[in-house]
Order: sequence, then C-alpha cells, then structure tokens
Amino acid sequence: MKNRTTHTNVLYRSALSIMAAGLLGLSLVGCGQKDASFDLLAESTSFNQSAAEVNGKIDILWVIDNSGSMATSQQAVADNFSRFIEKFQANGFDFQIAVTTSEAYKDVFNPSLLKSRYSTGTYTNGLGATATAPAILTPTTPDLELAFKANILRGINGSGDERAFQSLKASLANTDNQALGFPRADAHLSVIIVSDEDDFSWDGTGSLDNMYSDPRLHTAQSYVDFLDGITSSTAGNRHHSVNSIAIFDETCRTGLGGGVRKIADRYRALTELTGGILGSLCDDFGTTLSRISSRTIEPSTRFYLDRAPATGTLRVYVNGSEVPADSTNGYSYDATNNSISFYGTAVPAAGAQISVTYDPTGLR
Repeated sequence: MKNRTTHTNVLYRSALSIMAAGLLGLSLVGCGQKDASFDLLAESTSFNQSAAEVNGKIDILWVIDNSGSMATSQQAVADNFSRFIEKFQANGFDFQIAVTTSEAYKDVFNPSLLKSRYSTGTYTNGLGATATAPAILTPTTPDLELAFKANILRGINGSGDERAFQSLKASLANTDNQALGFPRADAHLSVIIVSDEDDFSWDGTGSLDNMYSDPRLHTAQSYVDFLDGITSSTAGNRHHSVNSIAIFDETCRTGLGGGVRKIADRYRALTELTGGILGSLCDDFGTTLSRISSRTIEPSTRFYLDRAPATGTLRVYVNGSEVPADSTNGYSYDATNNSISFYGTAVPAAGAQISVTYDPTGLR
C-alpha cells in the first residue's frame, strides 16, 4: 500500500546554501564544493491518515473447521469476538468480515454443493425477533457480535478431510462471493484459520490424511503465490497475512484428547511465510484474538518513504506528538522496503495527522 506523499527537497549550491540555512534555521549536511555538487538538507514527508490517502480497509476471512471435534473451539471464538474487534472499532477501520469452512474446497469437485459461499446464520435480536446475519459483516452491521456468532458457529457435521488451504482459495475465487465485494482490491486481506487438524489439500477427492511426505500435497508456497496474485502483492510489500489457531505441540494435542487431532505443521508454514500470528487452541482465545487483530492492523498503518533516511535522523509524529521507536507501543522502520509501521497504543486513528522527518541518504 503506497501512500501519497508530498516532499519538499531543498537543494542549494554551496555558496547559497549557507545563506539559506541561516534564513531557514537549517543546517547543512556534508557540503562538497570541489565538484560543484548539490547538498541535500532535511526532507520532510507529511501524511494525512484519511480515507483519501491512507488505506484503512481490512478484509478478514475466517476459515473455521466444522468437523466433529470443533464445537468447543468454535464457541471460544464466538465468545471472545469482542476482544478481536475492539481495536478495529476504536481506530475507525473500514473492515469486512466473512466466514467459510474447511470443507468449502468440495465445490472444486462439485460446484452444485455451494459450500464455498460465505456462511450466514440466524440469531435472536434485542427485540426477540429472528434475524439473518449478512454474509459480509461491516462496522455498520446491526447486532455485530450476534451476527458474527451466527456466522462463525458452523456446527460439527462437516467433512473430516479438512483442507483449509484449498477452502480459502475456493471461497476467495467464488464469483458469487466476489459479487458481494469481498475481497476488495484495495484492502489488506487477513485470513484466520481455526482447526484442530492440519491441512491436506491436493487435486484429488480422496484423503491424504497424515501423508505429509506425499508429493501430491499442495505446497504452502503455492497459496502464498495465490494470495500475492489476488492482492497485487510482492515479497517485499504484502497486502495479506494468514493466521492460524491450531495445535502446535504434543502437550496441547494430548490435552485436547489426542485422537485424530494433529500438530499443524502446514498451517505453521503458511502462517510464517505470510507474517501472521500462530495461536494455540490450548491458550486463552481472548489473548490470541487480540494478538491477531493487532497484527492485522499493522499493515494498514504502514507508510512508505520515497528516500532512505540517514541513520539516526528519522523522527515520527502523530498529531504533533513524537512517537518513540518501539515495536510494542511505537513505530519501527523497515529498511528492506523503506517503510514505517505503528504498533500498540501508537496506532493512529482515522484522521490523525502524521508527519515524518529525516535526512535522506545520498543526493537527488
């Protein structure tokens, strides 16, 4: 997501720059006279975090395992939704939420099943009437928490051949879903997988359950490539992430009863490749969902600079107050893609005035 920026670069010949610096209260950096080169003074980049300049759009796709062992985990997600959504609401983000299941992939082999359409459910509203939740939830959805619970509680009668990777692709590629405006081309896409199994996506209808070394399994990288394509992403500038709430160690697997449950090595791989959050089914769901929401918000507050800042010169301000360089409650600078990101309590709300000043390296 590239933000529109306004730069004022002041270049002076060596003789004139001294006079101008005195008038403007600026200091010179590395004057070189012998080759009559130009010297570059401090450069300021100002951002206005508004809908016109900053992309605050976030599309969130939940891929929920609806097999026979998932009732407790589905309920835990539903019960802790407020911990997930509160940061989006507090900062005024333009979010969309959709739900699909780990058996949505079945439409690949039989489109008439309609399993890849985004899920909807019914609930009882505050007036005691039965209401149907929309497939796409937004900040203006009535009874948002009740609607989310209706959509996320998918039951436990789904397939035991869970294929979250193939299912997320089937749902995102579904033309009926796309007609609803999800995903949006200019939104950050966050996928959240919740399962007590692992993924065994492949091109056939039979199960490759537990056959991790089978060469027919789709690679995690192939789904990174798919997500890169639909979000116009590159390796250095991704507009998507995959998060997984699953089983990642034997202690958790045993604690949940063992049996058919599996350690999610493939979910781990895709999550790590896309910079998402790994959350255990055995940890507190509220804490995990809060971590995922924070990570989802971070790309929406990322700003790209046109020049690389000289070491030690970068200063970041929100509404006139300086923000510390702190990856917990401040900002960080990523030299790889020349961007800054905000974290924790330093995440700017919609409409905040953000300014970044620095001395660029090199000359124009």
